Amino acid sequence: MDKEKVMYWLTLIGGIIGLIEAIIGFFIATWFGVIGSVLALIIAIIILLAVFKPDKPIPYNGIIILILGILLFIFGSWIGGILVIIGGIFGILAKKE
Repeated sequence: MDKEKVMYWLTLIGGIIGLIEAIIGFFIATWFGVIGSVLALIIAIIILLAVFKPDKPIPYNGIIILILGILLFIFGSWIGGILVIIGGIFGILAKKE
């Protein structure tokens, strides 16, 4: 499997998990509270839009995905954020080849 496919699948799975974790964040206490959950929800939706419609809402490249993954990680979706960060790293490595 090439790095672009790995980036796609990791970003897709990370975005879905981030969306689920952001929704759960409304019901339990998190680091940033409700504001962090709202921001994580918005970032997860942006990530999923970037996966399903590449280059329409935002550019779909490794650096943008990496930045969104770091923001998702900061605002409360740790597992989803880590998967998106790894997907962004694979995207950056795919551009170098």
